[in-house]
Amino acid sequence: MNSEKTTTTFTGSWKLYASLGAILFVGTFGIHGIVLAFSCTICFAIGFIVVVLKRSQENVRLMKEEFAKVAEEHRFPHGIQDFVSNRERFTDKSMYEQTHSMSKSSLVDPILEEVLGLVMRDFMDTWYTELSDDQLFKESLKRTARRSISRLSHAMQKVDWVPLLTHDIMDDCASHLRLYRKAKERCLSRKEGERTEEDLESDFFDLELEMEKTYCRDLVSTTPQYENAYLHDICDILLYLLMPSEDFRSRPLRFILREIIIRKVIMPLLDQFSDPDYLNHIIVWLLSSVSLGTDDFITMVELSKSCHELEALLEALQEEMCAIRGRDSGGEEATIGKQQLGSLEHLESIIKRRMTRLSTCSDYSSPREGSILKDDGSGSPLIQLPIVVVLTNSQAVRYFIEFLSANGGQSYIDCYLAIEGFKVSVEHQLRGLSNGETIDSEVYETIKEAAVFMYHQYLSQEAVTRVCIDDAIINKFLATMRNDESYDQWFEQIQNEIMNVLNTDERFYPAFKKDSAYIDMLSSLGILGEEYESGTDEDNGSQSSRSVDMSHSSSFNFLPSSSSTHSLSGEPTMSINVETLGIGQQGKQTFALYNVRVTKKNGTNSSSWNVIRRYSDFHTLHALIVAKFPHLASISFPGKKTFNNLDQGFLERRTLALNHYMTALVNPNVLKATPELESVVLDFLSQKQYVGSREGLHKKVMNAMFDGVKAFGSAVTAVPDLALNQVFDGVTKGVNGLNRAANQVLMKNSNSNRSLNEDSDRVAAQISDQDSADNIPLRVLMLFVDEVFMRGETQFFRRQLTAVMRQFVNATLGSSINRKIVDLVEWLTSEEQVAQYVLAFRNSMWPGGQLGPEVPERPRGIAMVTRIFARAMMLSALPEQLRMLMGATTTNNGVLTVFEALQNRRLNRRLLYVLLERLLLTVFPENRFDRILPQLHKKSPRVMMS
Repeated sequence: MNSEKTTTTFTGSWKLYASLGAILFVGTFGIHGIVLAFSCTICFAIGFIVVVLKRSQENVRLMKEEFAKVAEEHRFPHGIQDFVSNRERFTDKSMYEQTHSMSKSSLVDPILEEVLGLVMRDFMDTWYTELSDDQLFKESLKRTARRSISRLSHAMQKVDWVPLLTHDIMDDCASHLRLYRKAKERCLSRKEGERTEEDLESDFFDLELEMEKTYCRDLVSTTPQYENAYLHDICDILLYLLMPSEDFRSRPLRFILREIIIRKVIMPLLDQFSDPDYLNHIIVWLLSSVSLGTDDFITMVELSKSCHELEALLEALQEEMCAIRGRDSGGEEATIGKQQLGSLEHLESIIKRRMTRLSTCSDYSSPREGSILKDDGSGSPLIQLPIVVVLTNSQAVRYFIEFLSANGGQSYIDCYLAIEGFKVSVEHQLRGLSNGETIDSEVYETIKEAAVFMYHQYLSQEAVTRVCIDDAIINKFLATMRNDESYDQWFEQIQNEIMNVLNTDERFYPAFKKDSAYIDMLSSLGILGEEYESGTDEDNGSQSSRSVDMSHSSSFNFLPSSSSTHSLSGEPTMSINVETLGIGQQGKQTFALYNVRVTKKNGTNSSSWNVIRRYSDFHTLHALIVAKFPHLASISFPGKKTFNNLDQGFLERRTLALNHYMTALVNPNVLKATPELESVVLDFLSQKQYVGSREGLHKKVMNAMFDGVKAFGSAVTAVPDLALNQVFDGVTKGVNGLNRAANQVLMKNSNSNRSLNEDSDRVAAQISDQDSADNIPLRVLMLFVDEVFMRGETQFFRRQLTAVMRQFVNATLGSSINRKIVDLVEWLTSEEQVAQYVLAFRNSMWPGGQLGPEVPERPRGIAMVTRIFARAMMLSALPEQLRMLMGATTTNNGVLTVFEALQNRRLNRRLLYVLLERLLLTVFPENRFDRILPQLHKKSPRVMMS
């Protein structure tokens, strides 16, 4: 307390004394004293500064003289002593004058050298020439690249490519498909609302861990951060193995190369080859030499589960139809154009019908717009029709017009229908022009007057019934009309915009689907009851009964449809006439061909077409009918004849019997008593390759395999395994390699433990180490076919089918199939083919010697259409004999499984990493990648929890 008082007293007294001193100074000296004191202070400061500056200048002068003296007496080094003493080697070009061989091949080395030069020109000269004109740095990089490529080439030349391509990679792909199939089955076992793409991926990687036992590739396939770290580790190892040691020790060079390789080479390649659209494009390109089957295309359209695909195909179809109408110039071209238009219109109806059917069912894997069912309040679901179906159906659009009239949308639907009428009018005018009924100027004036009238009626600012759409679209329409472009395209964008407004505006189509008028519309269409809801489409894989002729590259030319929306019983009638066409030959097999002429009458309208069939086709039809309709077995059918079955008299008698048989089948009374018979007969009479249905083919295969056993009175059903072994041994007698290959697929000891674990292992795990290596390629191939096509069948059916496949392979390829597979692989990996691969890479990257431009992203519509074509071409690429053996259902399901597995980007990425790791294990067998790779995947949560 005393110290605080003292401090306070001192502070107060100091201020007091200072104030008293100031007062006394002013009182004693006055104002002049203050001015004098301030002036003295200023003068002192100025003098101090002048003295300091003068003294410092003197010191600077003395220091300069001293430094100049030192510089004259001493010489400083020009750089680091080691570099200065060896500076000659940095200008020595002798080490770069000799070009090292990168592949030890006179064919491959020049192309690799050219590619290396192009890489330096386009990816280095663009920035390095601005820094320096020294060429030694570029030459040193080339030398490093040559030596690294040489090491990689040397390692790859030691690889035995036959087991890699025929066993390992086939096994990896088949195992990937097995995991996808099992994951999809597990996902489908959940309730429909719980199925998501994420669940499918999760199930896939759970199954992968079960298969691989110790590691899983979920993180590297789904997590970019972990993928980046994984690639850095792999790249570090590869640089260590391939780079020259002196270059690898340069950490800046190593880090820069690592980032360039990862960011500019590996990651773009992974992104591209995991893109489903790019893979679909590659499939179409690889199968471009395959003739696209018309029935295959229609089948894949009818099996499509995506409204987006069908909408894109429908849009492309309508554009093609408009183009055909636009170039209709009369004469023979007009006839061809009408045929093409008829084909396209038929395809259009198929697409619209499929879209309608898709709106009646839900599938977790079907990327469609919106939900397909809603509740009308009474608990019964209502079908959600796409607006395009309503607008193109004359009966449905009537209800929609009445609803829009009461809700302020009359002008939109009126304008939409007016545009449809304008298109029909344009088509009529152009047809009259092609027939010479009108002249060009009159047609143009008529069309333009109609277009101007519609503009003033619905689009101009003064229009009373104006539709509210973007002015830019209207301006584009006016510009198109002034430029006299294709007439039928004038209102295309306007019509699409109106449809979009009607579909998205809550006042119009969304409100219509909630109104009672929507229920009335469904009732009038006959799709409101339970019968329609349960009557789903042909998703079971049966082929379409329509046929298409794609002989014209610009369109699809449909042949007459063999199916009808009308029943054959009652008013429409059908007559069939079977004639002997001649003798055909396929390979060493000779057979009779029959021409089936079908005439169909419906009132005043009639149509007719021809179908070419073999006796085996009639026999398949009869077997199918007997299996499905046992009461029709009494209809007389001409039996088989083993010898002299091509005799003229016999063929005449058989033709007459076939006529009686077909006439009995299409008898109106028979069809009326057996309603389902109609579809079976129509499928047979369609203009396509007839394979029957799944039941018919199954029975046909069974009979073919067991006839020999039954002839000796063997009871197959009593001892199935013994009978099967006898049949298989008889079929493959003398073909030991092929027999062992098929046995490995389906005839191993089928004890219960093996059956339980079979699907958890890799596909090629069924091949034991004791098996002969000569037969492994064929065995893996048959395992792959079994995994893709026959896993959905019963074990009994798979055994039967595999036996027939063995017989087919033996008949077509002989016992040297393994040798042929090996020869094919050796040819694919030969020096000449490798040179072609590098040359193709150069031409694709540098077309015409210049770096190719970046490829723009493909429009979504084209990508959707490519999906359909890829599936159709995959189906067409399968041998016809194999498809006939397996049946339409099995074949279609196998193709769809492979295709769907390629549509998941993350799973595609996983497959690419599997193949990359397989290459690392094979190319560098002595570098312990089998231990390194599991360590890189050990951070997976699934591995840590297992």
